[in-house]
Amino acid sequence: MSNWTEIERWDRAYYLHNVQAQADYTFLAVDRADGNFIQLADGSRLLDFQSQLVSDSMGHRHPAAVDAVNQAMTRYGHVFFGMANEYRARAAKLVIEDVLAGEDWPGRFRVFASGTEAVESALAMARLYTGRPVILTQAHSFHGSTMGATWLRGYRNSLNPGDDLSRVVDVPGFPVSGYIPIPPPEPADAAVEGVLPSITATESIIRAVGAENIAAVITEPMFGAGGLMPHDGYYPALRELSRRHGFLWIDDEVLCGFGRLGEWFGYQRHAGIHPDLMVVGKGINGSLLPSGGVVAAKAVAEYFDRARWWSGSTWDGHPLVCASIVGNLEYMLENDVLGQVRVKGERLRAGLAELAERHPCVGRVGGAGLYFAVDLVNANGEPIVPEDRYTGFTGDLGAHPNHLIAAECARHGVFLGGFVPNTVKVAPPFTVNDDEIDQGLSALDAGLSAVDRRYA
Repeated sequence: MSNWTEIERWDRAYYLHNVQAQADYTFLAVDRADGNFIQLADGSRLLDFQSQLVSDSMGHRHPAAVDAVNQAMTRYGHVFFGMANEYRARAAKLVIEDVLAGEDWPGRFRVFASGTEAVESALAMARLYTGRPVILTQAHSFHGSTMGATWLRGYRNSLNPGDDLSRVVDVPGFPVSGYIPIPPPEPADAAVEGVLPSITATESIIRAVGAENIAAVITEPMFGAGGLMPHDGYYPALRELSRRHGFLWIDDEVLCGFGRLGEWFGYQRHAGIHPDLMVVGKGINGSLLPSGGVVAAKAVAEYFDRARWWSGSTWDGHPLVCASIVGNLEYMLENDVLGQVRVKGERLRAGLAELAERHPCVGRVGGAGLYFAVDLVNANGEPIVPEDRYTGFTGDLGAHPNHLIAAECARHGVFLGGFVPNTVKVAPPFTVNDDEIDQGLSALDAGLSAVDRRYA
């Protein structure tokens, strides 16, 4: 049996924690994770109604992926990228030929050890392919925490120093040369006629920068950290801009890919468009092992096929990671998991709509499939924390409404919260059942009541 007193001492004394300062640090010990539940060291259980970081899409330790890894371990440990292994080939075939069946655009697929690493590779590919330096990146988006993967305040490895938690310090060197922010999209329920203002503003930026300098725009189909579902007209219009001005579209599907929005990929919610580069991760293997990947459109893939591309890391195409991908995707394909996501998503959507009717603090519910964002407002209908998605994560974070929700939900046996202060991200695993959806909604009901009492 684990000695959690000793483990806590080691964790507090030796581990370099992120997000929380040591003075804020809460030791929340997980003894094990099974199915849709997280079991804590004190014996209590939490229904994981957020799939942790909207990442554990098939619950915890799904047998299909676990069995595939166990089988692979009888043959493989590590195989470096200069040599092929069976699971790497099978994973690539599954993504290109099966998951993306019937689509004409995909050329090749490469496996990495994280979504951030995959983003970095896609950015490099776009610059190499076009010979241009500039990447356009949306406000409120999140693509990783390395210097190149993101440019945006609060989401980019910034620090609130221990002597003044109300101050934000960026990594020296920001803004990184070659990254230019564009406005965030309008939310899905925005009443806009004609051209979206965000698209008009983005085209103005393109003209000011010069399209001949722009390699790509990188986007999320529904924002992960920011919890924002864009207006239905946004991505078709942005794709038209990229085609007309001659730069690439990088679609970051690390969070939404492989079923989260009720389609294999978020871009498929819009007819007639596809990306030039697509970044994936998380859902490709349910986050059982660290994973990421890039799908390159045929023209881009052919360009790199003709080249000697001096790139790679020790864990590219790792056979055990690829085995977890194979086990997960084969199960999803054979068991119509997408169909299940759509049915369960409608039950979740209806429950959230009912909560929105009863709670004044709910300003907006947006999303699709099994990923919804609940935006919280005060009595005037305004964001409770004024900085909202532009937050620098300063001051007393415990007073933020997303933390109030998380604390109340935990008291009701449910893990649920958010990242930015006024937004709760409801994203249960695809394996959630009806009773668990009802349990999660009941806990959220209690959390919203707590926010109503304090703010609305």
